[in-house]
Amino acid sequence: MCVGREIILPTPLSVFGRFFALAKTAPFWKATALSLCRIMSGYAAGVVIGALLGAAMYFVPPVRAMFSPFLTVVKSTPVASFILIAYFIITDTAIPVFITFLMVLPMMASSVFTSLGSTDKALLEMTKVYKISFGKKLKTLYIPTVLPHFLGQALTALGFGWKAGIAAEVLCTPRNSIGKYLYDSKTYLETVDTFAYTLLVIIISLALEKCLKKLLGRVKGVAA
Repeated sequence: MCVGREIILPTPLSVFGRFFALAKTAPFWKATALSLCRIMSGYAAGVVIGALLGAAMYFVPPVRAMFSPFLTVVKSTPVASFILIAYFIITDTAIPVFITFLMVLPMMASSVFTSLGSTDKALLEMTKVYKISFGKKLKTLYIPTVLPHFLGQALTALGFGWKAGIAAEVLCTPRNSIGKYLYDSKTYLETVDTFAYTLLVIIISLALEKCLKKLLGRVKGVAA
């Protein structure tokens, strides 16, 4: 209000007003739906493949030796670098999927690998003494040990994956995406639109987190 120029800093009232105005248009919802589909598909792939990779790293030492350096590199490299590299290799619509997957994968793999490593050694010795099958050991020992850490990390990875996916959209600007509208609003100095789409990103992030918490709560209940 002191600045008095919306191009520099819009008021909350104008941002909310613009947000609801955009929400009445079809492109707004189309971009939201497509961005969600891209990013959540990358997230789902990262969770599943990351969990399988983490288990393989624990049970198969050569897999651990092969993939540990790769995961370290992925965790250490800035997201923007991967986005720019991917821009020259794959299509712009696939980049958010790939980047989200790449950010989630090492988080889930490390979580599963670390959790399996913390399995009670005394219980493992007991399974050897009584010659319990691997399938029963997996169901009664490994999964209960891994599940709490896995579910918690899945929730954390959702936030990282969502932000990384939106960043990828901003840099590669695929058609009908939240990131493209953010980029265009910055280019044309439409500051109110920039804040409005940022508000959309925050709202979706909170909604996704709440939905995932409910889903994970049900999974815990079934597991218990």
